Amino acid sequence: MKKKLAIMMLTVILLLDFCAARGWAGELDILVNKLVEKGILTPYEGQILKAEAKEEAAKELAEAKAVTAPEWTQRIKVKGDVRFRTQTDWGKGMGPAHQRIRERVRARLGVEGKVNDEVSAGILAATGNDDPRSTNQTLDDDFETYDFRLDQYYIHWMPELAEGIGKGDLWLGKFANPLVKSELLWDGDICPGGVAVQYMSPNFDLAAVPTNLYGNAAMFWLDEIGTSERDPLMWVFQSGLKMDIIKGWDSTLGFGTAYYALANVNGNQSYGYNYSAGTNTVWGGALGNTYRYDFHMLDVIFNYDSKKFFDFELGHGLYGDFIWNAGAPKNDFAWQLGGYIGTKKPKNPGDWKIWGEYRYIQRDSVPDSLPDSDFYGFTPQGAPRAGGTGGQGINCGVDLAVFKNTVLSAEYYWMTPISVDTSLAGNYDEPYQLLQLDVKTKF
Repeated sequence: MKKKLAIMMLTVILLLDFCAARGWAGELDILVNKLVEKGILTPYEGQILKAEAKEEAAKELAEAKAVTAPEWTQRIKVKGDVRFRTQTDWGKGMGPAHQRIRERVRARLGVEGKVNDEVSAGILAATGNDDPRSTNQTLDDDFETYDFRLDQYYIHWMPELAEGIGKGDLWLGKFANPLVKSELLWDGDICPGGVAVQYMSPNFDLAAVPTNLYGNAAMFWLDEIGTSERDPLMWVFQSGLKMDIIKGWDSTLGFGTAYYALANVNGNQSYGYNYSAGTNTVWGGALGNTYRYDFHMLDVIFNYDSKKFFDFELGHGLYGDFIWNAGAPKNDFAWQLGGYIGTKKPKNPGDWKIWGEYRYIQRDSVPDSLPDSDFYGFTPQGAPRAGGTGGQGINCGVDLAVFKNTVLSAEYYWMTPISVDTSLAGNYDEPYQLLQLDVKTKF
């Protein structure tokens, strides 16, 4: 009985040791040794007891249950990713002798903390320069060190709404884009700044199909001009629905519409127009390179995703985006259609995806500072401009997860002008092409 009681007490002490005060480990090792010397425990029982306590402590630490970790560490999430890319550009007057090959790296590191049950705050740092559409860093200049910049800093409020109302979110600061979107209008690296609100309704049946309604609204700052009351802003209002349409296939259909309005940009000489690709129509003359037309864009977007195809475990999907700019008298339409087969977001070993899409972006359909920077637009002369308008072409690729959270990717772009002013054209009679080979990791 004495021996059993000693073992039980020692077990409790050891568990407390490893789960609450790891600094006592040396003292408890001495205690176990003393009990062995007194004959209360055998050497074998002492070793087993210590091993079991360590194993239990390791398990609780892995599950974030151990009280050894300070309470604040259980409210913090750390995430990041690193991408290594080999990129080749050619065509559009560059010629074979001017084919460009380079290696580029992207790294991002973010921290998000739970402030309380309803509020969190976060910071994300990324490589690159001040271009909001690119966090890539080209390897050059004799191993020089590169910038690491703050790309996001935000407060996220998730109010506890009454049961049956749905879910709401409020974003303040500079944050990941909260809108339902595509790269026809938004480059994936852009983190807008301002205020955004999201709402998702509870589930309900629409013609016997499980459905949710959503609504998003935002006010994004494009520029703040200290000497003017005409600060350039972007207003967004978006609504749509998401439906579980084929239960046996685990299929969903999303459909949404959005209205984008850019205020105080037409002819605003105080607006820096900092990251324009130079493909929108501008005033010129006394007004300089300022927007000639307004942007009042109607955006209609849809996506269909499924994890099965009849009896086959084969993921697949279709998506499209259509944009009309009511603020321009012509060249005011953009559209995109695409699809994929495989896993939508490859993550686990063996996951794969093959995809392709076609894009068509007329000159003044969208601001040329926003679309995917890897898809090239063209000037009236036919000169290529990264992330611009006035272009059309194909974007396709393949992804393969070789390890968990480690993906190999190949992506190809083929792009041509929608039209060229032949009176101004130079040596621009071929497509512009881009090939990217990536190794992508996440943690």
